[in-house]
Order: sequence, then C-alpha cells, then structure tokens
Amino acid sequence: MLKRLLLHIILNGLILYIVQAFIGSDKFFISAHYPIIAYICIGFVMEILNFIVKPILSLLSLPFVFLTFGIFLSVINMILLYINEYLFTEILTPDIVGITFTISGGWMTYFIASIFISFLHTILHFIFRK
Repeated sequence: MLKRLLLHIILNGLILYIVQAFIGSDKFFISAHYPIIAYICIGFVMEILNFIVKPILSLLSLPFVFLTFGIFLSVINMILLYINEYLFTEILTPDIVGITFTISGGWMTYFIASIFISFLHTILHFIFRK
C-alpha cells in the first residue's frame, strides 16, 4: 500500500515535470531550492486531491460527464489543478515551504495542462501498474 502511494506521488511529480517542460516555464512554473523536493511535494498534494476531492467532484458532476461523454472530466482536472496552485501560492506560501507553483495564461493553460496531466497519468500508470 505504501509502496503504491509512493509510486503515485513520484509519478505525479514526473508528470508535472514533463508538463512544465512541454508548456514552458513562463506559463507553468515550479521552482524551489531543491526542485526534486518541489515536484514530490506538489505531487503529494495532487495525489491527496485526486484521492479525496476528485471523487466528490466527479459524483456531483456526473450528469455533465454523461452529457459530454467524459470530456467534462478535463474541467474537473482543471479545478484540481487550480486548487493545487492555490494551496501553494496562498496557503502554503513560498515563505513557509519554499516552493513556488504558478500557472499563468488563463483558463487555456489550465485546460492544456489538465489534458496533458490526464494523458500522461494514464500512460505512466499503465506502464507501472502491477
């Protein structure tokens, strides 16, 4: 169980690194004194949000998911990405944890990032599943 949780956290950090490299650090920016720790911390929060908040949002928006044939799940991922960014910019400020995580460029950057995160999440979890 713990091994699987650590694998999910590391994969989320790797996904965030790939998304930052693809979108560019001018719109999707993660920085810290130790970048590996930043990706792991943000991946940890992302895993908690996927475990707790995503099922609730998916259940509440089930009619929209059915009407759009699952495309509305990208909107849910955008919301989770926004919550993750909000946690690291407003609540866990860079002064406290030393990690900066900002997304600029409006809703389109969130949408592109959520599509890539979903795609990479599916591929990497398919590769590393047991």
